[in-house]
Amino acid sequence: MAVVEQPFPPGEYDVVVVGSGPGGLQTSYDLRALGVRHAVISADEAPGGMFQRFPVFERLITWTKQDSPFEHGTREYEWYDHNSLLAEEPESRALMPQLMDRTYDVPSRQEMEAGLAAFAQRTGLEIRYGCRWEATRRDDDGLVLETSDGEYRCRTAVFAIGVTEPWKAPIPGGSSSSASATPASRSRAASSRGRPRSCSRPRGRCRPHASAAHPSAPGT
Repeated sequence: MAVVEQPFPPGEYDVVVVGSGPGGLQTSYDLRALGVRHAVISADEAPGGMFQRFPVFERLITWTKQDSPFEHGTREYEWYDHNSLLAEEPESRALMPQLMDRTYDVPSRQEMEAGLAAFAQRTGLEIRYGCRWEATRRDDDGLVLETSDGEYRCRTAVFAIGVTEPWKAPIPGGSSSSASATPASRSRAASSRGRPRSCSRPRGRCRPHASAAHPSAPGT
């Protein structure tokens, strides 16, 4: 059986991208278009990043509307599709509506994972899978990323790792039933019921793909 050599061996690069979810894939696509020498590493064995495991309720909250006044793949349609990644090639645009079953306007976790895999395949992105980022340190020339495959040196690192494990707020009683909540917390919860949530940004302006993580917390 022929051994398939992994791309991006440990070494020196201008940029190292950690993660193969939407943030990592879009960053790699744009860096490649700009001619920036970079490496993409991921602890996973396939593209999808956090969407291989999260959200735990199995559906996103960002919409992709199958029907809109604009043709799929146009810049105007991006206001109706908040989940597809962006590409110059027409065949790589607006992939999410092609993969959704129209049950909801928001994709399931599995549909989002399939959309990311399709984007990576159609655009020919290269990723070094099974390479876990373990630590980061500085030296005189920049950053050194310690991984399960060896050390990567770079001037800039992008940690597009999304959510690597569930986060629970350190609030006393937060994991217990409402019956054990304090009177003050019950009062705050009651007073907040029915209040509309406000957003200072125009609808559609925030895309969910640009995630960031602190380099002191290794992950995918």
